[in-house]
Amino acid sequence: MSTTTAKPSLKITRKKTGHASQSSPAYAPARIPGRGSNSEINAEKNAAPSQWGRRLARLVGEKFGVSMVENHAKNEGTFKGKDICIKCAKSPMPPISVLIEMLDRVDEVWAVYVLQDNTAQIWSIDVKKVRELGYFTHGEKVQKRVEIYLRHIMPAGKMIGTLTEREVEYCRIP
Repeated sequence: MSTTTAKPSLKITRKKTGHASQSSPAYAPARIPGRGSNSEINAEKNAAPSQWGRRLARLVGEKFGVSMVENHAKNEGTFKGKDICIKCAKSPMPPISVLIEMLDRVDEVWAVYVLQDNTAQIWSIDVKKVRELGYFTHGEKVQKRVEIYLRHIMPAGKMIGTLTEREVEYCRIP
């Protein structure tokens, strides 16, 4: 003899959130990337890494005798007769990326990598080697750039010098 017990039925109801389109009051309208209520926050959040990179590049330029361009929005300068750009990464893992148009006007790329102990290493690599060893982006909506990792720069480039933990911390954006 088998006995069956009836399971209670659960009724799930959804609370209306007040987000409704005119044509379909039960559903929220489609989100458009970059137009949400957080777009101002995202713009602020994305500005800090750029400012940090520019400040660190300027510090590197000053410390190693690079004559930087006056436009503080650019990480470019001249060192021993060569046009260079200085790109920064907050750890040894991510690549640095250089826009193709910048790559066309410089002779060398200097890459600054912040290490685990919060010091930094500065490496230089010739533009020809960057083109040879780097990865070029292919997306329609992405600016054309080349990305290169420290593991590719080390054997082909030259270490320029280092920054202390204090120097790196000086460039941090509060």
